Amino acid sequence: MARGGHHGGGFHGGGHHFSGGGFHGGGFGGGSFHSGGYHGGGYYGGGFDGDSEDTIVRIAVLVLVGLGYFGYSVAMGYVPGMNLINLGIFALSVFLYYFSLKEHDRITGIYNLNYRTMGFAKVQVWKADYKNYAPGGSVSDKVSWAAKSGNKYRIAFYDRDFGEENIRKVKELIKRTPKIIWMRSIVWLIIGIISGISTLFFYEVVIPYFEHMEMTDEAFAFIDELVFYFPAGVTLLCAISCYVLVLVRDNLLHKCALRIVEDNNAAFERMLTEGSIASMLSKKWYYNNCPNCGSDAKQDMRFCNHCGSSLEVNDISKEQVGAVHRISAEAENNGKKPEIIRHTD
Repeated sequence: MARGGHHGGGFHGGGHHFSGGGFHGGGFGGGSFHSGGYHGGGYYGGGFDGDSEDTIVRIAVLVLVGLGYFGYSVAMGYVPGMNLINLGIFALSVFLYYFSLKEHDRITGIYNLNYRTMGFAKVQVWKADYKNYAPGGSVSDKVSWAAKSGNKYRIAFYDRDFGEENIRKVKELIKRTPKIIWMRSIVWLIIGIISGISTLFFYEVVIPYFEHMEMTDEAFAFIDELVFYFPAGVTLLCAISCYVLVLVRDNLLHKCALRIVEDNNAAFERMLTEGSIASMLSKKWYYNNCPNCGSDAKQDMRFCNHCGSSLEVNDISKEQVGAVHRISAEAENNGKKPEIIRHTD
């Protein structure tokens, strides 16, 4: 049997087969393991004095000892499918997953947008609690806000005035962007965990199919390494994707927050202006009958339907009680049927 070649009808031999022992020659030699077991003294751990040791310290020491022993076992070749290289890859993946899941908690509100209880809970997506911390200033509608530079923001779905509109705009953002961007981070974690567990048996299951194929030494050497590191590579790829997508979501939501705040402020100014105009109009009085042609005028009209003359009263003090009316500000503002307020004094 020769590693990496097809010799005289023989077969290739994978360089990472597990035999229960350490690396050949006591180290990482040629990528193969020898059949010997672990020789030497066992691990003896000292006990803890329950009266003097803090529980957190105990747990931390036990975790460190466990990790150290696991790393030592990997280095000595006692863990199938593992060596120091893919152990380092898994460690980097865990690091990325930790920060990805930690950051992901801030945007879990986007997965609750269809709940009917939205208005009763303080549901939001955010990246910073206070707008005053944003360098370069920020824009705000008093509830939601976004930094002018950087990507700090907060979109409040519980906003009494603009909550529904905020929800609609975020839904539109999610709809017009690739679905993979909004996939929950836990999904990437599950894929990574499955891939990590599979490394214990993946190589031994897959490599025999290639060992009996005719190919050059170089080709088999490449496949041998690819198969061995494939589970670790998938785990790292998922961890990187998970972390990068958190950053992408933040960037998209920040831009959405800027647009939301600008639109909400414009809508608020428009409502104030319309309310002011309607209030001014509601203070005016109008004739019940056209002063020009004498036609009856509907009491929600400002101009005569027959001759087009204005129905506005110029001097209310000269008019008789019951001959004029005015339109309420509430009717002007909401577009409802006007409430008639008659002149009685």
